[in-house]
Amino acid sequence: MFLSKNWKAMANISAAIKKEDLQLPSDQNQRLAFVLHNVLSPEECKQYISQTEEKGYVKALLNIGGGKELLMTDVRNSDRCIIDSVEEALKVWQRIKEYIPQEWDGRAVIGLNERLRFLRYDPGQYFKPHMDGCYSRENGEMSFITIQIYLNDGFEGGSTTFMSLDGRQRLEVVPKAGSVLVFQHNIYHEGSVLKEGRKYSVRTDVMYSPPS
Repeated sequence: MFLSKNWKAMANISAAIKKEDLQLPSDQNQRLAFVLHNVLSPEECKQYISQTEEKGYVKALLNIGGGKELLMTDVRNSDRCIIDSVEEALKVWQRIKEYIPQEWDGRAVIGLNERLRFLRYDPGQYFKPHMDGCYSRENGEMSFITIQIYLNDGFEGGSTTFMSLDGRQRLEVVPKAGSVLVFQHNIYHEGSVLKEGRKYSVRTDVMYSPPS
């Protein structure tokens, strides 16, 4: 379904990647958060959008823990297309891995979760303030870092907004096509309401080995 490998193009893209560190709200500023620009090409972004639209989107569910999900549009109101692709996860990982912590709480990094959650927001849709949940496997592998890939821009609203726990301090990350937002799961944030246009992104995770 997805793009075939073009290793020369991948090498050129990797060379163009630029890191932007983020200044989080003061009660969370010791946590990991940064943006990598130019990870995907405009053509790759457009192809992801067209291919997932062809597959189809459904209402996004809310992870409530224990492997369970519920439809709760008062908290999370958007559409989702889930695709498992080891190949695509590896492609992105090869481009960003040098920026990712190689160890987390005594666990060694493995790579990206192959479960790619493509997200689509239309005007009025949002994801209210929350912290991301971990993705865990039966073998003990677990995620600690969120990967949010932006596939388009030019819409109004729809920022990923980090905030202090009391909501007084806010940092908006404005989506830019091809950029990747990297942050540890336990940072308070929201998907701010989309005001105009349509927003596409991909959510996945950095996986770490079982504790040694």
